[in-house]
Amino acid sequence: MKKWIVFFTLIICLSFQSNTKAQVIWDGAEITKGQTGKLTFSKDVKIYKKNADGTFTSLVVKKGEFYRVYGHEYSTVGKVYKMSGGYRVQATNLVIYKDVPLAIQQQVAGEKFTVGTPIFSSSAKGVSIKEAPNSSAKTIMHTPYGAVFKVVELSGDYVKVEYNPRTDSTIDYVWGYVPQDYVSNLPEGTIQYVKDNVDVSVRPGWQSQSLKTGTSVAVYFTTADGRAYVSSNKIYGYLPASALSKTPIMDKELLSLAEPSNILFDATKKISLSQTAPDYYLAEFSPTASNRWQGYMQLVNDDEITGGKQLAGVLSYALVNNKLTYHLASEVHDHKITIQFPLKVNDTIYINGNEQKVTKIYEHLSLSITGSYETFNNVVMAGDYIIAKGLVKGRYDYWVQL
Repeated sequence: MKKWIVFFTLIICLSFQSNTKAQVIWDGAEITKGQTGKLTFSKDVKIYKKNADGTFTSLVVKKGEFYRVYGHEYSTVGKVYKMSGGYRVQATNLVIYKDVPLAIQQQVAGEKFTVGTPIFSSSAKGVSIKEAPNSSAKTIMHTPYGAVFKVVELSGDYVKVEYNPRTDSTIDYVWGYVPQDYVSNLPEGTIQYVKDNVDVSVRPGWQSQSLKTGTSVAVYFTTADGRAYVSSNKIYGYLPASALSKTPIMDKELLSLAEPSNILFDATKKISLSQTAPDYYLAEFSPTASNRWQGYMQLVNDDEITGGKQLAGVLSYALVNNKLTYHLASEVHDHKITIQFPLKVNDTIYINGNEQKVTKIYEHLSLSITGSYETFNNVVMAGDYIIAKGLVKGRYDYWVQL
């Protein structure tokens, strides 16, 4: 009798276990199906949801508590996270967001692939995109090994994908079906480092992001034609595999600069100037002497050149007893920078009479001044200022030769 009781008890327990799906815990909390991220807040924040009648309901979420995220969207205020219950919250510095790893999302969903995530053609012969989810359907196009798709939906043994072709610049996107056996999730990336400034492209000729020397990227695979598929800061794309190093790229620091010539502007080149506060001015000064450039500073309003007020300006330098002084002069400018050479780390330079301590000097450094990264030589870091060969950059302005 006792044996039968034990037997039936075991059957009941096994039946209960088979019908109860185990929780998936990540970062200290249960992950639910469809969840893509997790939010906490650095202070109490009010969030909103839009009701069917056009009104809004608000809710105060507490500092330190976690909330599930089910994707994001973009609106006029920028990136907005989708929370449970229809609530939305803008991505600001009060929001602390973490992505749920793809493998965890797939474990919860019980699916091989996850909608909205990238997958790639892992077959050596590539894979054909079909108009319907079956092998006899018409082929839209054939894609090579390494083609990257975005998962749109799952359809039996097929995956509906969105594809951005690499070879036909007249086609923006293709939607169709590929068999699951011919595609894979991106493998775990190996960390490598950009050897020199380079652009990541979603396909050749399509710039997505400029990466500076030394940037770490996750490398997923390399195509037969020598392109590495990588990600950096949630941007995915291709770059030449030859542009990568398996060891970190370090910026060489210097203890001093001996001569003013180490940082002087080139007397034969124009200088571009920009100022954003208190007013926004743009200018291009042309050389008129070995130590002098001049031109007109154009006032800009609402991000558009007004065609109105222009200020005649002069940028010059003087060199006396190894003391270099830059001077920007116009109707509203009287800007002076004074540097004594030799210049060493912990020395002081003077910006309009105010002291700025030199904290670092680099032999070379990649900087984004006008929107893409460029490498500058003899880079001096002092307070809010960066001064280099062909560059002076403050908090609200820059003078640069590219």
